[in-house]
Amino acid sequence: MNNILKLLLLVGLLYSQSTQNPVTITASVESPARAGEVANIKINADMEDQWHIYSIYKLTEGPLPTEITVNSSVVGAMAPVQEPKPKYVFDPGFETDTYYHEGNTEFIFPVRIKRSAQPGDYSMAVDVYYMVCNERLCYPPITKSDTVKITIEAGSPRNDRTTFVVASTGSGSGTSGDSNILLSIFLLAIGGAVLSWVMPCVYPMIPIIISFFGKMSEDKNIGRTTIATFYGLGIAGTFVLIGLLVGFLSWGVNDAATQSKYANIGNLIATDPWINLALGILFIFFALWMFGVVNVNVAGKLVNKTDRAGQSANSAYLGSFLLGVTFAITSFSCTVPVVGSLLVVAAAGTAGGILTSLYGMVVYGVVFAAPFVALSLFPTALDKLPKSGNWMETLKIGFGFIEIAAAIKFLWVPDLEWEIGLLPRDIVLWSFIIIGILLIGYLVGLYKVGSAENISPFKVGKGRVIAIVLTGLFLYPVGMSLASPPTYHYAKMPRLMDELIEALVPPPPTEDDIAIKEGWFVDQYDEALAKAKADNKPLFIDFTGVYCANCRVMERRVFPTKPVKEQLDKMVLTRLYVDKKDSLSEAFARLQFERYKQATQPYYVILDPKDESTLAEKGGYVPNGFAEFLSGGVSAFYNRNN
Repeated sequence: MNNILKLLLLVGLLYSQSTQNPVTITASVESPARAGEVANIKINADMEDQWHIYSIYKLTEGPLPTEITVNSSVVGAMAPVQEPKPKYVFDPGFETDTYYHEGNTEFIFPVRIKRSAQPGDYSMAVDVYYMVCNERLCYPPITKSDTVKITIEAGSPRNDRTTFVVASTGSGSGTSGDSNILLSIFLLAIGGAVLSWVMPCVYPMIPIIISFFGKMSEDKNIGRTTIATFYGLGIAGTFVLIGLLVGFLSWGVNDAATQSKYANIGNLIATDPWINLALGILFIFFALWMFGVVNVNVAGKLVNKTDRAGQSANSAYLGSFLLGVTFAITSFSCTVPVVGSLLVVAAAGTAGGILTSLYGMVVYGVVFAAPFVALSLFPTALDKLPKSGNWMETLKIGFGFIEIAAAIKFLWVPDLEWEIGLLPRDIVLWSFIIIGILLIGYLVGLYKVGSAENISPFKVGKGRVIAIVLTGLFLYPVGMSLASPPTYHYAKMPRLMDELIEALVPPPPTEDDIAIKEGWFVDQYDEALAKAKADNKPLFIDFTGVYCANCRVMERRVFPTKPVKEQLDKMVLTRLYVDKKDSLSEAFARLQFERYKQATQPYYVILDPKDESTLAEKGGYVPNGFAEFLSGGVSAFYNRNN
């Protein structure tokens, strides 16, 4: 306390005695530029010996961070200020380690000229708010201003000047900072992998795993642990390969638009119509195989008993590896939130970024694959069960119905992308109900599928009873959703079931229309920004996706709650889709990547519309604490502007 009082006294003395300041601020800008181009404003802070100002981004308790703002009628958008790597040393004045700059320090503030700007000369006001200290004294925080002139020339924007360049702002603490980053990546990868275990996208492959490895376990020439290991390598290796691919494609690339495309490759795989069409056809084939309609012994073809034992084993290992790759691809629509975060690191295009992404992908892939490798070993337990008979045939047929449902889940993606209109949300829900009824009819013995014998109507064993109950529990919310037009969403279903259904069916046809009526700006960033400026309100951005199940759950279960709605009513709201196959979504994805280094959805940002500075940001499914997050952003806005 004595040290703080001394410091405050010294600050007061300096403020009363001195009109000078040991920091000189000058600014310059690249000129001329064209409307729609990015111009870099260079701000030089020249400090006298032994004096320093504090970092913009690296914060510690005590000193106030430096802030830089630019105001001009021709500035349409801004990127984060680029600062050099600050020093991280013990600061005697605050008795703690702080991040600061000393000597002649240059900051770069990239701004984009408005596309509507007319040729001519314009002024840009640059304000730098900072606290300057030495080992004994601190000047009171002060704002120094400089004005720069920029000439806007006629002509279309040049291609190499239309996007913000992604630059590092320095890591600060060296080894300690790197360790913190690696720990964060480790925790993200493990937590995301564990969460991915229960995602609905992984369920359709479970019957295939059991069927494939059940057949493999019959061949005594094949090591069961070895083929399970190859299967795990197929899963983990797919994620690692994608991370490396993004890293090498981004190597040496500074263009943020290109980096954004590479970072969003996970979304591309999850939403590409051709990939989903191929997966849909594959699962139909799997279903027909399980029904006995297609008489192809998949495992037998791979094993081929007539070959030598070594050849048989090699084929089995290749088959299990490819099955792992297929599993990883089919799960991408659910795993992309975590994988997307790791791909953002890889898209930095640096050796450190590639190695960090590789580290994260290896951890994620291994942890994600672990339970499914264990499941692939499940057929070894079949040795202790009764020999295959009606019960195994029933299990196989039941899995076949699941594969048909999975095929529909993949097939509605190309239907939606190509605007065919054969599989809208209500038709997909009807399809699931029909499949469920057919499955229940089979389980109660109303008809036969395959070669099973001695099945009489309504003579149902315990296993079939459990399957019927589970099917009924799934069909109830599906039916209630179908009975809830026009959104075809049943609001009272449990959250887990809500997430499951949203991952399996197309997005509702009218929810954006409802949002627009409630005042949202959908895919209208500039309009929302102008409205927020006019109303003097903070701007809330919802980076969302057509195929984002968690986005829909947030919009239905969290946004309408009273505390959240009270905070949303204090802001101008915009919803920006980043995964539509058009130039607008591409621009919004680039905006999210450039400013926030994120490529996952949902992602929420609250910003000050005056200078588009970020007040608060948070990503993912946030069932608790979302109102507090919004309240913090709103309070920051009014504290900043009062």
